[in-house]
Amino acid sequence: MNFLSLKFLLFFGLVYLIYWNFGDKLKRPFILIVSAYFYSTYSFNFLLHLIFVISVNFFIIKYFFEKKYFLKLSVFFNLLNLVLFKYFYFLMELFGGLTGLKFLTQKTELNQMLSSLTTINGFEIALPVFISYYTFQFISLSVDLKNKVLEEKPTYYDVSSFILFFPVMVAGPILRFKQFVPQLKSPKMDEDLMYNGLYLILLGLFKKAVLSTLLVPVIYPVLSKPADYASYTLLLCSFSFAINLYLDFSGLTDLARGMGKLLGLELPENFKAPFYIDSFGELWRRWHLTFSYWIRDYIYIPLGGSRASNWRVSLNLIITFTLGGLWHGASLNFALWGFITGIYLSLERVYSGLGIRIIPKIPILNPILNWLLIITIYIFSWIFFFTPDFSTAISVIQNILIFKSGKGLNEYEMIVYIFVFTAIFHYFQEKPEKFTNLTKAKKYLFPVFSLIMILLLINYGGGNFDFFYSQF
Repeated sequence: MNFLSLKFLLFFGLVYLIYWNFGDKLKRPFILIVSAYFYSTYSFNFLLHLIFVISVNFFIIKYFFEKKYFLKLSVFFNLLNLVLFKYFYFLMELFGGLTGLKFLTQKTELNQMLSSLTTINGFEIALPVFISYYTFQFISLSVDLKNKVLEEKPTYYDVSSFILFFPVMVAGPILRFKQFVPQLKSPKMDEDLMYNGLYLILLGLFKKAVLSTLLVPVIYPVLSKPADYASYTLLLCSFSFAINLYLDFSGLTDLARGMGKLLGLELPENFKAPFYIDSFGELWRRWHLTFSYWIRDYIYIPLGGSRASNWRVSLNLIITFTLGGLWHGASLNFALWGFITGIYLSLERVYSGLGIRIIPKIPILNPILNWLLIITIYIFSWIFFFTPDFSTAISVIQNILIFKSGKGLNEYEMIVYIFVFTAIFHYFQEKPEKFTNLTKAKKYLFPVFSLIMILLLINYGGGNFDFFYSQF
């Protein structure tokens, strides 16, 4: 059930009306039931599998928490579940390539072999929705229990409520037990919270259903056939894809957080004006924050974090982001994207420690040149992130660097408008104090913005309803 569908609008409207007519004791089980239903709309088998995973995690917590190997057992089970469903074909392809067993590199042939072994017609390992996100949540729960961040062991009801919450069951934000579950005991609502939630939903719709919908048909044809286009076109579309990724993913987060507020719950923020940066590291203090904080707390710090020599810290960064890249998807491209990101962050740390400046100090121009350098280098790494395979990524990068001639675009004006809107979103988020008069009038402006949004959706909101990050 897609967030942007009429079916989901009716679903959420009905949930909202019933939810606030229940007392606090009934709100939580009601949300649990409707979240299970929401997840089952993708596949009832996915729901059965998730219930099984929840049950095993609770069993491990209940009966093995006092054991020395509790954390290892919990992490092993959750990673095994993730590897089986997300990385099985990727690992088989790697193994087949190394051993020369070609049938392992062909998904169709491998499925036929598995069908014959299991006597199940049409056997295929499907990727459950939300699996990468709930795996992170289960691991964080176990680590926080072990580190006594949580004072009491959760009940089965607590664990289920932590995982089954439909606003985040597409692509996050990634929740922490201590921040989220206590809110379920007594959700609160007031006028300010309601309007904040409604505005977040309007903003999310505008970003995804309007701006991203306009941008995707422009950039995807270019990046799918890079050999046909000029270097400047490929570079512009690479920048545009980064903007589209922001619009798509922050739009999804706005929708999730808006729904959370309308249910009386605060969900964590995922984006804080991510292109307002002056260093490589700052991007990850602004972009996909719940992911950034998770890999910091549960991978980077356990590896030793920053409490070591520059070279050891660099290795920690590279390992952390390479694993983070693989979390996004089972492909060489995602691993390379993560590895390159780790290299950027490591070099920045080493250079900073040695007092080396890549860009000399030039009054006024220095911040602009610094920003352009950082964004451009990040864009080249993101090419691995958004192209379908390694050869396409290399083709795009190569054709940019050789200043190749080729086709251009006809939609420059629209791209400029979308860039301007993105800058406005960033300024509003970075400088909220500049808009205090506007926020005071939000109650009166809401009908106007709602009408504008309806007209925009009628004119531009067709297609492109799949969220990019939902594939992870």
